[in-house]
Amino acid sequence: MPTRAEIERALVGSWLLLRQDPRAVELFDFSVEGFWKSFFAAIVALPFYGLLLANELLLTAPPSPLLAAAQRLLGYGLDWFAFALAAAFLLRMLGLGRHFVPLVVMANWALVLQLALMAAAVVVSFALPDVLDPLLLMAALVAVLFYRWLVMRQAFEGQGGLAFGFVVLDVVLGILVDRSVALLFGVS
Repeated sequence: MPTRAEIERALVGSWLLLRQDPRAVELFDFSVEGFWKSFFAAIVALPFYGLLLANELLLTAPPSPLLAAAQRLLGYGLDWFAFALAAAFLLRMLGLGRHFVPLVVMANWALVLQLALMAAAVVVSFALPDVLDPLLLMAALVAVLFYRWLVMRQAFEGQGGLAFGFVVLDVVLGILVDRSVALLFGVS
């Protein structure tokens, strides 16, 4: 488990990645221990995900909210590892293995800010007329995807096309994990 100081450094690094500050990379721990500690970001981001999940459950009113919450939380956990596993396989295949640890470490910590932005958009949407909700949430999603691309581009040392491909991979994996968990829970 990372210390409070390590978490703060990684979150400041994530913020600096958003600002495209070249010093951002210096704030991340790319050691093997730092790699594994970066998955703790899932716990740091959990309150933001919880808010998003509560909003989703309120909007969809599933027959069994507890079962739906369990399904989504399992998918949340699996999604953190699915990207790392797919990235490990693809980067090794492409001969780009040296990018693996920085990619996963920065992407993991950046997810905290991404989920915070989406949660903030949901909270702000409560104060807006219903007609504006989809626009706000779409703008937040576009901002999150752009930020994800910035993070991955930094991990790939400026290779924007490769970063774009990995953002697409991340989105597709998220959908596949979500659908797989839904099938596991018997939801079609």
